[in-house]
Amino acid sequence: MKFLKPGALIFGLVLLTSCSRLPSGLRSDIAYEGERVGAAEHQLQQSQQTLAHDLAQAPDLFRDASAPAQWNARLQSDREKLASAEKIQSELADLARRGRRESQFEAEQLLRRERQLLASATSDSQAVIATAGEWLDFEHNPPAHLAKMRREYDTICHFDLAPVTKDIEQAEHDWPAKKAALEERLNALRAIPKQVETEWESTQPLREAAAAGKADGKQLATLIQTDETFAGDENALPAKSAQLESLSGQLYYAWDKILTDLDEPRYGGEQVFRERIKTIRTHFANATAKNGETTSEERWVKVSEPEFRAVENDLGMAIAHKDAGLFDSEAQTTPQPAGFAYIAPETQGSNQYGYWTHAGGHSVWTWLPEYLILRDLLWNHDYRPVIADEYRRYRSAQTAGKTYYGQTTPAAPPKYGTHGTFTETHYAGSRYAQQGGFAGSRYASHPGAAASASRYPARSEPEMNNNGAGRRFGAGSHEPSGHQFGRPGGFRGMGRSFGRRR
Repeated sequence: MKFLKPGALIFGLVLLTSCSRLPSGLRSDIAYEGERVGAAEHQLQQSQQTLAHDLAQAPDLFRDASAPAQWNARLQSDREKLASAEKIQSELADLARRGRRESQFEAEQLLRRERQLLASATSDSQAVIATAGEWLDFEHNPPAHLAKMRREYDTICHFDLAPVTKDIEQAEHDWPAKKAALEERLNALRAIPKQVETEWESTQPLREAAAAGKADGKQLATLIQTDETFAGDENALPAKSAQLESLSGQLYYAWDKILTDLDEPRYGGEQVFRERIKTIRTHFANATAKNGETTSEERWVKVSEPEFRAVENDLGMAIAHKDAGLFDSEAQTTPQPAGFAYIAPETQGSNQYGYWTHAGGHSVWTWLPEYLILRDLLWNHDYRPVIADEYRRYRSAQTAGKTYYGQTTPAAPPKYGTHGTFTETHYAGSRYAQQGGFAGSRYASHPGAAASASRYPARSEPEMNNNGAGRRFGAGSHEPSGHQFGRPGGFRGMGRSFGRRR
């Protein structure tokens, strides 16, 4: 029998012990957050005492105001957050005491939640005391705060709404279906200066009394609340104006978010869930533009585990699509094969992106030359023409609210998605594939399936830059020589559908 040397035995025991415990850094973090819980409790007690002192200093100012009750309610909510943080700290201390390595993920999640609770409770209690202090300062120095009110009033009333109004009027002309929604938001924006003007005029007697040092507590409270409203409106007006301009601008874009990779690494012991998203945008100058400018951007995005799990089967697919003429909030979020959303129904025959024609005994979707770059970006530079039979199956699934994976029969392998034959071939360089993701598919034994999935030959294109930087492409790109494109007879007389399916 071979015996270990004493030194080797001790080293082995130390190694075994260290491997079975939580990492020292994590245990240090737990101890540090325990100290922060105590500090936060002390700070909250001080905030409650300070507020009580401030309220007692000016009873006339606060007697009829609703603000003190709101402040006390917020501090009570902060105390409840601290109680939750203390409970979490107790759980963390127990995990650290037991020291089981397998508890690391649970400890990291609890620690993150504890930090959030502490940060929220601390910042909110400090904000309450700051606001109460502003009330007292107003009472002690009315002229300075009245001057501040005047500046806020002037800023709001002189805010230039002409640029956003011009943009909204143009968008309403280009997209009549969105006129009501845009007009409602524009009217709400216009109402802010009008409301401020009304409040300014109604408080004139109070402002005069305060300037002369004759305002009572109730009058000062009214002025303070008006000042708070003005301060909020001064910040909100430019922000809401920018939001409305952005909203109208969304109508001029069609876009897709293509899931090009999946990864779930661990960093410092923490499980991270990531999706690599290629965003393809096509911008149109107006609703009648015959073509647009296409840009492409690809980057990793950190997501929650539920979001990650929701699209695990959708690699290579468009997990979101929006047509021009719609707001971003109206995007379709049911995963679908990339590019299919741009194809017109057979009954319609054509749209601004292309038209149905006949080839090899099939009805085939043909893209117009100005959208060939868009097409190749959507199909990852290996476009396989879509025939009418496949498009009908896609439309049937879409109508039912289901994802179409390109299966011709229930037993047939899918063409699209994580386990699709097309995806396995065209995303072989992904992290998902490099980590053996495709090996888990029951269809992985058919490496040639993607190549034989279409009776039409593939046309390869050079790989585009995918390092996260945006790429811009011209609107007038053409098919290489040897391919003929054009509109079939009578196409010009057919109705056009701009970026939306009917």
